[in-house]
Parts: sequence; structure tokens; C-alpha cells
Amino acid sequence: MPEDSQHLRLVEDGLAGSADANDPISILEADHAAKLRLCECLENVADGLPHSVDVRVAENCIQILRAGLPAHVALEEGVLFPLIRRRFRGDLATAQLLQQLELEHSSDDLFASEIADELELLAAVRTPRNPEMMGYMLRGFFTSLRRHVEWENAIVLSLARRLLIIDDLAELTAAIEKQRREDPGRKLLEALAEEGFIRKD
Repeated sequence: MPEDSQHLRLVEDGLAGSADANDPISILEADHAAKLRLCECLENVADGLPHSVDVRVAENCIQILRAGLPAHVALEEGVLFPLIRRRFRGDLATAQLLQQLELEHSSDDLFASEIADELELLAAVRTPRNPEMMGYMLRGFFTSLRRHVEWENAIVLSLARRLLIIDDLAELTAAIEKQRREDPGRKLLEALAEEGFIRKD
């Protein structure tokens, strides 16, 4: 969906939330906070069904589902998880944990795409085609996503803080900076972490 069709602009003056530019783990923590804010927005949409949905909130959610979440997952699976595997080489429990999280990412990606489709229809016609089904989908998704984020905060980011060395953190920082230059999903996610969705006049 083109950015011009969205009723928002992005605040791009700094890093996500209070994330420390010198600490890439704090940027991932801010990503997780943004994902939890997305869950709140989706819950608001679900609570407003079928007749009291804020279409602009729905449109914001579509952008995050389509671009922001994939940007975060790409950073985790492409850089963070391999770095943790490098430090935990041969540790079966850690390998299984990361594999399970990757399976959840894959499942969530498919679910997010379906929800974005439904939200796009809702934004276009101002009413859901099946309010009960949509409410069920939304609640299933944000409940699962909240649990996933809590697990990653408690286990994965804790492991990263304890185990990654300076070179690893530099590699992660470089990947974040590259993503900022090349992937609009990164700016979307960071704007949400900053609560920087602002309505257009």
C-alpha cells in the first residue's frame, strides 16, 4: 500500500524510543516495545468491531504488519540468531530454542499477511466482511505475538547481552544501520516505538 495513502507521517529524528545508539540490543528491545504497541492497536481494532473501528489505526497497523515486522524478523534471523549460534556452538537447547522462534516467525508472517488483507478490506469499505472471524483472528495473533515477544525478551536478548562480544555487537550495529538506509520497515518500526505516528492534516 503506497505511503501517500496512509494517514500518517513518520517521526524520523532519532533512534527508536530511548534506545542507545551505541547499544544494538537496546534497539532490539525498542523493536519489541513497538511490537507490543502494535498488539495494543490490534486489540483496539478488535474491541471496536464491527462498527467503531478507527480506520486510521487500522491503516497504521497494515504498514507495520507488511513492512515493520518483516524488518525486525530479518534482523533477528539474519544477524542476531547466527551470532548467538556462533557463541553457543554445539548447544542443543539453544539451537532448539532459536529454531522454535524461527518457526513462530514463519507462522506469524503468514498470519500477519492474512490480517493485513482483512484490515485493507476494512479500511476500504469501512466494515468487516465477517466481524466474528476478524475478531478471532486479531485476538489469536496479538496473543501469540505478545507471548513471543515476552519469550524473546526474557531469553534471547538476555543471552545476547551476556554472550555477544564487541565484534558481534559491531556487526549487529552495522546491520541495523544498513537496514535504516535500505528498508523503510525499519523506520516504520522505530516510529511506532517512538509513538511517532502522526495524523496528516
